[in-house]
Amino acid sequence: MKNNIASTPYYHVDVFSAEPFSGNGLIVFTEADHFSDAVMQVLTQEMRQFESIFLQDIRGHVVRARIFTCEEELNFAGHPVLGAAAVLHDLLRGGDVFADWVFELNEKTVTVTTERKAHGYDAVMNQGKAVFGRELNADEAGALLTCIDVRLDDLYPGLYPTVVSTGLPYLIVPLRDNGFRAAIGAPGLEEKLHAFGAHFIGLLDVDTRSIRTGNNDGLVEDIATGSLAGPSGAFLVAHGLEQAGAVIEFRQGRNLGRDSKLYVTLTPGPDGSMDVMVRGGVCKIARGVMEAGVDSFV
Repeated sequence: MKNNIASTPYYHVDVFSAEPFSGNGLIVFTEADHFSDAVMQVLTQEMRQFESIFLQDIRGHVVRARIFTCEEELNFAGHPVLGAAAVLHDLLRGGDVFADWVFELNEKTVTVTTERKAHGYDAVMNQGKAVFGRELNADEAGALLTCIDVRLDDLYPGLYPTVVSTGLPYLIVPLRDNGFRAAIGAPGLEEKLHAFGAHFIGLLDVDTRSIRTGNNDGLVEDIATGSLAGPSGAFLVAHGLEQAGAVIEFRQGRNLGRDSKLYVTLTPGPDGSMDVMVRGGVCKIARGVMEAGVDSFV
């Protein structure tokens, strides 16, 4: 029965947008407790969204969830968690304006608050504290940036690429120019990123607050990336370019025809550390039921 997916429901939502058919699409499987890893990978590839999320154990407001791209499982991602929380609000708490959720991911637990709005839902996730890793020196940065058509003088003055993570480590590349001409990946880039402790590259145009990322091979660009927006906000605050407590609006996906708005706030805690809060709109698009099995494909 582990790979029997017939009659399983799924839900399609758009995340980081207040309007349908914008933002980043997502498929949410709410009854995936019996899915094998191979089944989840095949279903994500079939759905053709950047990511799908599978809810495997729903205990009231506590949810065990797993996230897949078309290539791999991720231990953390932003828009799948926000979208799944909105779907759960719609299914389980539709009569309430607000609802709180706890998502148990592979390596961390995050909390989400959803609010019913005219367009659908707003969702706010506490990604926890940003962890800063390695900052590249000029020689390291120059060698890596050549792979993605970026020069050292494209960097924002005084800033260098730095690894920052709220669960998924990005090499944040702070740009003053070239934000849309740069490549988001290249052959061999993944190995270079892993050597610095990063999983993906994140392009941050500092002046316009635009961000970009995608697969490391550069073949697929992401539309709206909550796991990049959080570290990008932390990077700006750490360098004095934004204030703690301010709402930072990031834009992503305009070059892909899917304009998305991602809102980040760093909230100071009593011990002086700061939690990274990421907010976005979620719109319902469609719902369906699986009719085919996948045993012959896995």
